[in-house]
Amino acid sequence: MTRRFEFDRDQVLATIEAGPVQYAALAGTMSDSARAQLRAIIDALVSEGRIRLIQLDRFPHYVAADWVMSDELRLQLIEGKCRRTLDGCLIWTGYIDPRRGPMVRFGPDGPPTAARRVVWTIKRGPLGLQQTVRAGCDDPACVAYEHMKLGTRADKARGRSLTPLTRLRIARAQQAARGKLDLEKVRAIRASAESETVLAERYGVSKPTIGQIRRNETWREEGGMFTALIPGRARA
Repeated sequence: MTRRFEFDRDQVLATIEAGPVQYAALAGTMSDSARAQLRAIIDALVSEGRIRLIQLDRFPHYVAADWVMSDELRLQLIEGKCRRTLDGCLIWTGYIDPRRGPMVRFGPDGPPTAARRVVWTIKRGPLGLQQTVRAGCDDPACVAYEHMKLGTRADKARGRSLTPLTRLRIARAQQAARGKLDLEKVRAIRASAESETVLAERYGVSKPTIGQIRRNETWREEGGMFTALIPGRARA
């Protein structure tokens, strides 16, 4: 006997108001008729301004119209993009700025922010304009709160030159981020007319990485369909 799904509008709204939830979790079934019923309820709630759709970690979620991301969720999203090592480091797998360190973006429209500053602010409170947070373990990809040390921009300026070991670690971290891509994804990026912001969020890399791919500075394809667009490589 086929189970019949009936969705209650108030229950759907209460579930969404309880926190970010994906459409599939709301539906709980692949039944076309059930999903059509749920879609009608969701569309009505959106049009009434009761709920809205957001992107969390590149996936769409429904939230209440007045929902604000909690500090706990910010920490979860940051930790979700890391891998834990035996020495306690939380290694960031996303983009790492050579000067600002691991960079996080909460949603496609959110500004890129230094992940360590986010963690420190949540754990300890606001930072001053001249204050900085670095990894005491000297791993440029580490965002573990236990390894963070507070400093100043003056301290950073005095030690501005990067050691060969630090440069190597940054290069390895950036290489790990590039490992999220493959040739099929790279070709899709080059063929897409979407903005670098949208593509960076979709593939979990930085906007500069998207730009480098489009300019054929990385993932070069000699003799490919884009070769004629590279300066100095147009066909005679």
